[in-house]
Amino acid sequence: MKDLPIAVRSVIASFMEAVDRFLPTVEHVYIHGSLAMGGFHPKHSDVDLLLVVSEPLTREDRERLIDCCLSHSNAPYPLELSILSIEQLMHWRHPSPFEFHYSEGWRSRFEGTDCEVRVDLQKGLADPDLAAHVHVIVERGMIWRGRPIREMLHGYTAAHFADAIRMDALECLENIEENPMYSILNLTRVFAYERDRTILSKQEVRAWVLNEGHFPGNIVDVVDKATQGYEGEDVTFDQHELNEVRQYMNEQLQQN
Repeated sequence: MKDLPIAVRSVIASFMEAVDRFLPTVEHVYIHGSLAMGGFHPKHSDVDLLLVVSEPLTREDRERLIDCCLSHSNAPYPLELSILSIEQLMHWRHPSPFEFHYSEGWRSRFEGTDCEVRVDLQKGLADPDLAAHVHVIVERGMIWRGRPIREMLHGYTAAHFADAIRMDALECLENIEENPMYSILNLTRVFAYERDRTILSKQEVRAWVLNEGHFPGNIVDVVDKATQGYEGEDVTFDQHELNEVRQYMNEQLQQN
């Protein structure tokens, strides 16, 4: 926890204090994503949290969580929150059902929906990304509160993680023009895992690519540019560069 930036630690503490006031069933809190892996950037990164509750959430719990997330997210960092029950961890399924999820992608749906309806928007959903979050927590996550997540996790396999990140890679290939920096870095991270089971933060991508030594120079240049963009520099990508990355990464992923 000492590696957390003070400002981020304060944000998490404030959010958890607010949650604890109405949700006493939160027994375990984990930090994952860029914060856990030392790659947090205040302009681009989310605060990624996974909470584990002892009992399923009630409608009132969900209503309060929605309001709490809407008020705390983007103040100043975007919040990405998932809540699982201990039961869901102990009887893991992939894609995993969940008790609650918030990210900025849900803001407009929560804000634009009647209070009686919005608590049911996620009813019956499952999230394949939870397999990736859990794996990162096991390998590189931080415990804010509670026990190591592996002590409660039963039925989870590395194949679930591989499937989750492969799905993310396919989305990145399809949507590389819409979010080139994210897509390029994430595609490289997926390639790193499939090649040698390495879990990288976005800031670790450049060093891994250079250390591997087999990437074509044009791909190295584009990955380097994406890393510079993540670190705050003003970068742009032309269509030719994006097509080259898409073709190269698609070929490499097909071989694994």
